[in-house]
Amino acid sequence: MKKILIMLALTLFVFSCGQKQEKSKKVESNKIIVGMELEYPPFETVGADGKPDGASVALAQELGKSLGKEVEIQNISYPGLIPALISGKIDFIISSMTINEERAKQVDFSIPYAESPLVMLVYKDSKIQKSSDLNNEDVTIAVKTGTIGALWAKANAPKAKINLFDKESQAVLDVSQGKSQVFIYDPLSVARHNEKYKETTRTIMTPLENVSGWGIAMRKNQPELKAKVDAFITKAKTDGTFDKIREKYLKEKKEEFEKTTGMKFFFLRGI
Repeated sequence: MKKILIMLALTLFVFSCGQKQEKSKKVESNKIIVGMELEYPPFETVGADGKPDGASVALAQELGKSLGKEVEIQNISYPGLIPALISGKIDFIISSMTINEERAKQVDFSIPYAESPLVMLVYKDSKIQKSSDLNNEDVTIAVKTGTIGALWAKANAPKAKINLFDKESQAVLDVSQGKSQVFIYDPLSVARHNEKYKETTRTIMTPLENVSGWGIAMRKNQPELKAKVDAFITKAKTDGTFDKIREKYLKEKKEEFEKTTGMKFFFLRGI
């Protein structure tokens, strides 16, 4: 009889644990975890209160509302974002990530929510004038590890030497000192860095070829989820969602960018 009671107690205990785990899964299913690197203001950054802030954070919150989920932001270094997504640590990447063939082998992307070209920050005395000048053994390109600039350089300038840096600021400094001839990144960043190092750098704002827009990344083989995310982006372009984010986070940057570069501002343009 005693053995029977012990077995019954163990059975109830296991059942109880299973119920708790199931309940925990249900709670977790009400939340999405979005990964981004919080080092790219005004898109992904940390606010004065120490919390994630920026246009991409706002976009993630709006996506959560659309999916009926709470949103948790995880700050992850850029090279670690796709591994974190594949492993299940996060559910989405919203981190100014350009849709790219190499990345698309590992993850699925939404339709583009922003059109972001790549341009060049060039050492002032360099002979580089156009993208075709880059594929040369005498050229050294500075790029941030894991970024679309690094992927573009690898694919389109195989003869050049590529210097990889963990930090964007390190790559820019390398160019400003003439150790590398060019840094490849988005127009907003390039314009900002040129302003800081105007005595030693110049810009080439002609967009590089073979570059797509920014997308929301998710794990592969989730067609229903991808359809929902695509529908959210399509709706957000016309229902005022993008306008609201742009007005709050990007108004001053947009005006400054268009005045400085003569280019149309690229983020949340409703492409």
